Amino acid sequence: MSRFLQGVAMMSLVLVSVPQPAWAAQASASIPASVRTSIENDINKEIAAGRLTGVSVALVSHGRIAWEQGFGRADQQAGRKVTAHTPFSIASTTKPFTTTALMTLVAAGKIKLDHPGNEYLGKAKIVDESGPANGVTVMQMATHSAGLPSLFAMYLDGTDDYQPSVDQMLEDYGHTVALPGEHYAYSNVGMGALAGIVARQSGMEYGQYLQKAVLAPLGLHDTFFDTDVSRRSSMAVRYTDDGKPLPFYLTPTPGSGEVMSSAHDLARFAMFHLKDHLPDQEAILTDAQIDQLHAPHSDVAPPGFFYGMGWQVHQTDGKTDVLYHGGGQTGVDAEFVLLPGADVACIVLNNRHADEDFITGVRDRLIQAIAPSWKGIPKPPVSAPMPLTADYQGTWQGTVQAQGHRVNATLVIDKQGKGTFAIEGQSPAPITDLGIVDGWLSGDTTGRTGASDAERAKLTKLSLGLKLRGDTIDGEIDAWDKTPASMTILPFWAKLTRQP
Repeated sequence: MSRFLQGVAMMSLVLVSVPQPAWAAQASASIPASVRTSIENDINKEIAAGRLTGVSVALVSHGRIAWEQGFGRADQQAGRKVTAHTPFSIASTTKPFTTTALMTLVAAGKIKLDHPGNEYLGKAKIVDESGPANGVTVMQMATHSAGLPSLFAMYLDGTDDYQPSVDQMLEDYGHTVALPGEHYAYSNVGMGALAGIVARQSGMEYGQYLQKAVLAPLGLHDTFFDTDVSRRSSMAVRYTDDGKPLPFYLTPTPGSGEVMSSAHDLARFAMFHLKDHLPDQEAILTDAQIDQLHAPHSDVAPPGFFYGMGWQVHQTDGKTDVLYHGGGQTGVDAEFVLLPGADVACIVLNNRHADEDFITGVRDRLIQAIAPSWKGIPKPPVSAPMPLTADYQGTWQGTVQAQGHRVNATLVIDKQGKGTFAIEGQSPAPITDLGIVDGWLSGDTTGRTGASDAERAKLTKLSLGLKLRGDTIDGEIDAWDKTPASMTILPFWAKLTRQP
């Protein structure tokens, strides 16, 4: 995984670490009035200072909502206020919804987690260099261990860009860039394909099935999928980091990030996953099936960091302390944290991807109000690049491909461990931050791939995430860019062979 993609993944997936879970035995069921007033005042000050636009919070304790409230504006121009029932874009917090929907079909016997994902897909399949990659299982797709790449783009209303179908997305980017099960690598492609599997196996459009099988039975009335166009006017407008309104936009993998939900509904969704068994919620899954969603599967980072089925998991001494899945993209900052041992959950929604330290501080203050020993959620360790060994020295030539477009490329690494990368017909560009990160060659360079999506977005930044396999190096090369108003990551599969 490239260092850039590590950063992108961490925006959406802040891994969770706590010391001894003493808070589990100390959680109370109410929030002190003084704490509530302090948080209210601080949020309102941030909004008044222009650093935030709209915020919604909810705190769950022992099967009830201890506090929920909205602040600021859902739509500045219209003067529409945020409430606890205002739907926000929740970005990657969508993933637990997708895997919950998936598990209802597993429970119905329509999907088997250990079967190939391709068994349930349509005409377009997940492929490797030999053809359909039938070694990629549904479970691996749900746990980011399938060897599939990252992907993100924005299709704004009022432009000529359009959201591709699942089949088109897979035809363009559904090529494995690592061996199935080889390592954890955050993949919107895999989660987006899972939504396609849910749609095909349910016989319904994904959003319709999500509504029928998950949202309605759990009483999530403020929650909807991107295809419910009639509900879009009720949601919080997304704003750039500097406070400018964004047009509504879609992405190429809606099953990974296009649920809209309120703090109130996320609190109810959290209580379902905490197994609080609310009387007005249907038991769409058994407790054992919920546990299966939460069980650690992919090793992310030691000690105790894992990814389950659509859930980030942290364990201490084999016991799950925290379940989490945040959401972060342009105009979105969602915090969604569950403490199973304390029967506590916290939600903070922000319609800007800005003032992140303040938002996480609000999250921690809310949790500490009913679980005083809570110490916060520090960022996980990120491996620094290690120097290249002599095995990497030399000239490597091969191809880079995506969207049916293939281009020749050359990687050169000298005896000092410095490198250049060149796409055919272009001058060699230096590779910065070149090194080995968790066993993968990582670095940043520049070049134009020539593929249609990358050309349309005028992408010239490239990040490398390549694996040495004898006399070949293969893996993912990402064309990307990020501005206050947009973010794009387009993955290319690369295979290069050592030259004599």
